Amino acid sequence: KYQTLGKGFIFVQSDSTLAELSLPIPKDSYGKMFRTQRFVLIHYLTLGEYDSELCRDDFELACVRDSLKGAVEGSDTNVNDDDVRKGYDERKEVVMLMRYRCGHLAVGVAPLAPDYNVCKSLGRDYFGSGENGSGALQLNLDDL
Repeated sequence: KYQTLGKGFIFVQSDSTLAELSLPIPKDSYGKMFRTQRFVLIHYLTLGEYDSELCRDDFELACVRDSLKGAVEGSDTNVNDDDVRKGYDERKEVVMLMRYRCGHLAVGVAPLAPDYNVCKSLGRDYFGSGENGSGALQLNLDDL
């Protein structure tokens, strides 16, 4: 979607808490299976979509807008002038916004893995091409 919409970020969200997602198997600390399957939903969004769709419906997401904009465009005012980024390199990095049921909200830049061409091919397979793609990818974490 980057080629169609421009620079953006990956929005990862889940109905599970971060603590539940951090466990290697779907059992709580008492050994009981979780009642619902753990999953994450992944969307690719631009800053315009973030403002018009996410922040409009959930004002709490607006508190990370400056950090998110800084990661995407390189205009983060929270870093020293010597360290100002020029925005992420879409061939090497991905900007992520993560939100979980427990209220955990984080913005970060992570290395792109696997490499860019593999990710591009997987993106076409899972998201489709251009505006006609499904828009979201659901990863069920407990499917074996």
